[in-house]
Amino acid sequence: MSSLRVLVVDDEPDIRELLVADLEDAGYVIRELENGLQVIGVALDFRPDVIVLDIGMPVFDGFEVLKELKVNPQTAPIPVIIASAQTGKAAQTEARNLGAVDFMTKPWEDGELVWRIQQVVKRSKDLAA
Repeated sequence: MSSLRVLVVDDEPDIRELLVADLEDAGYVIRELENGLQVIGVALDFRPDVIVLDIGMPVFDGFEVLKELKVNPQTAPIPVIIASAQTGKAAQTEARNLGAVDFMTKPWEDGELVWRIQQVVKRSKDLAA
């Protein structure tokens, strides 16, 4: 798979570091943000193939970011994978209802995020064909 562009949004520096390391090891081009305030602008500039988004962030949480992404015609097509410590079905349902294509509960197994990104991108390309 060619070099994918992934935008990682998480307020926890340690989590971001782990995510970025895994994704860079897979050969992906990464941009990272520590909050949801700049996601739209960065997404428009960076043009990611996938966004990995945390829910529990201060000021502008992942649900709010997801809503904003999906109402903007330029960012709406970008697949969003939620990566959250929230384990409840309500959070998963809300994320999917807002347009997330996948929901991962932290912590996850080594290689799982890369595999999920590959699946999401493959589905997106299949749908576009």
